[in-house]
Amino acid sequence: MRGVACAAGEQVQIMSLSVNINLAQKQKLVMTQTLREAIELLQVTSVELSERIEQELQENPVLEIRSTDGSESGSEQGAADSGAEAPEAARDDSGPDPDFAGNFEDSSDEGYEYGTGEARDPDAKQQFLEGALQRGQTLSEHLSGQLRLVTFTEEDFRIGEILISCLDENGYFRRDLAEVAAATPVPGRDVEDFSRVLSLVQTLDPLGVAARSLQECLLIQLRERDVRDPVAETVVEDHFDLLEKRSWRQIASKLGITVARVEEASKVIAGLEPLPGRSFAAASVEYVVPDVIVREEEGEFVIVVNDDWLPRLSISKTYRNLMRRKDTGNEVKTYISDKLASAQWLIRSIEQRRETLYAVTAAIFEEQRQFFTHGPGHLRPLTLRQIAERIGMHESTVSRVTSNKYVQTGWG
Repeated sequence: MRGVACAAGEQVQIMSLSVNINLAQKQKLVMTQTLREAIELLQVTSVELSERIEQELQENPVLEIRSTDGSESGSEQGAADSGAEAPEAARDDSGPDPDFAGNFEDSSDEGYEYGTGEARDPDAKQQFLEGALQRGQTLSEHLSGQLRLVTFTEEDFRIGEILISCLDENGYFRRDLAEVAAATPVPGRDVEDFSRVLSLVQTLDPLGVAARSLQECLLIQLRERDVRDPVAETVVEDHFDLLEKRSWRQIASKLGITVARVEEASKVIAGLEPLPGRSFAAASVEYVVPDVIVREEEGEFVIVVNDDWLPRLSISKTYRNLMRRKDTGNEVKTYISDKLASAQWLIRSIEQRRETLYAVTAAIFEEQRQFFTHGPGHLRPLTLRQIAERIGMHESTVSRVTSNKYVQTGWG
C-alpha cells in the first residue's frame, strides 16, 4: 500500500489489487472404463467369469475358442494360454494395446506350480457347472458389513475383523482372547481393547453371536430383547446349572417365587437361539468346486489355479487377415479394431485375474503354513491388510480377489 497526502493534511492508504494466475501440477488417478472392468473381473466367481466369457464370445466375432486337441482351428493361441501377447499383426492394425500389467502387482513364487498348459477336458465345463456353488452370504460377511457401522476407528474395525475370523460355524468365540491379541497385535491396542470390541461384536445380528459359552449366548439375547424378563435373566446368570437339570422347584425356592413363574421364564429361555450362526452354516452345500487347489506332492506343497474347465480364448485369424486386406473399408477396419482391442483386454484380464489369485493364495499359504502342514488346530487369525502388505497389493485388491473364492486343502 502507498500513502497519499490530502488537502486536510490527512494521509489515505490506497491498496493495490492484482490478479495472479498460477500453474500447478497435480497427480490424479482417473478410473477408465477398461480399468474399472478389469478390477471388477477380479471379484467375480468362477461361474460368473464363465458367463462373462460366453457373453463376450457371442458379442465379439474376433474371439474364438481354441480347440481342445491343441490345433489352431482357424485361430491363433491367445494370451490366456501362456501369458504371451496377442499376434503382432493384430496389434499393428488395431493401434496401441491397453496395458494392464501394472494394474495388479504380482509376487508369484516360482517355486509353486502355476497352470499345466494341457488341453482342457471337453466335459470339464459341464462337470463344473453341475457341481458349482451358488451360495448365500456367510456369517463373517454378514457381521463385517455391520461392523463398519458400529466402529469409529480403523484399529477397532481391524480388531473386530480379527475376532470375527475366530468364530466357529455356530457363531461362538472359543479362542483365548489374550492369545488372539498376542498373535495379531494391533498398534496402540491391548487385550482390554480386544475385550471391548468383542462386546461390540456381540451386539450385532444375529443376537448371541461371538459369545464364549451357551450361558453368555442366552444372556446376550435376553438383555437385548424389547421386553426383558428379569426372572429369566437371573435364572440364566445365577442358576444355569439348575436350569440345565430342569430343577424348577429348586430355582423357585432360591428365588422365592412360584414354580409356575420359573416355568414361564424357562419357556422364554427355550425360545432363544443356542446356535446363532447355524442359519448361515445351513446355507452351505455339500459340494464345492474350488478356485485354487493346494496339495502336497513328495513333501512339497503345490498351488494350482483350478481353471481348466474355462475355455481357452484366442484371436480369430480370419479377422486379422481381413484387417490386412487393402480392399477392406475403413469403417469395417474400425469395427474390427474395436473388437480386437476388447478381445485382447479380456484375454489379458483373465490372465491377470489368474496370476493375482495365485499370488494371494501363495501369500496366504506362507502365513498359514502350520495349518496346511498340521491341520485346523494351527489356523491363526489373518487379515486382508497382512496379505496386502506381504505381496505389495492394495487391501481392496486382496478383498476383491478373495471374495467368493474357495481353496481345496488336505484338511478340506
